[in-house]
Amino acid sequence: MGPQARLVWERLECRTPIMLRIVEPLTEAQMRWLPPNNSNSIAWLVWHLAEVENNWVRDKLHGLPKRYPLGASVRATSIEQYPSKAELLAYFHEVRGLTEQRLEQTAEEEFNRVVQDEYFGVITVRQVWSGVVTSCAWHSGQIALTNRLIPRDLSRV
Repeated sequence: MGPQARLVWERLECRTPIMLRIVEPLTEAQMRWLPPNNSNSIAWLVWHLAEVENNWVRDKLHGLPKRYPLGASVRATSIEQYPSKAELLAYFHEVRGLTEQRLEQTAEEEFNRVVQDEYFGVITVRQVWSGVVTSCAWHSGQIALTNRLIPRDLSRV
């Protein structure tokens, strides 16, 4: 893995153990608990984190169609249709494995290649990966915050 790919990988992986320590002990009900003000559940955040990491890279860097192995995009699914925590974590780990392979195969000069994004316009491969890292940081932080808000006894909610 080249230096730029290594930096991306290390930035993604530095938050993963903390995020997993938060998510792993949660019950299915805690995963789906919705914070006030129409915020997202932890289940939604884990699913979205993996989906962005997988599909933005597939689409922008590899020209592949978006992939929805859990049946649909998290954005098009109601909370009653969410997969189990085990399925969400399996998807997350699968995507993170794909990310490692993709980064190992990315030559240093590839980071300068320009791609078109419907939201950000003309950006480099480096900027796509920076967006993936930023998304991971945001969503991991949201997971940590949401976890602190979950009532420990959901039967009383």
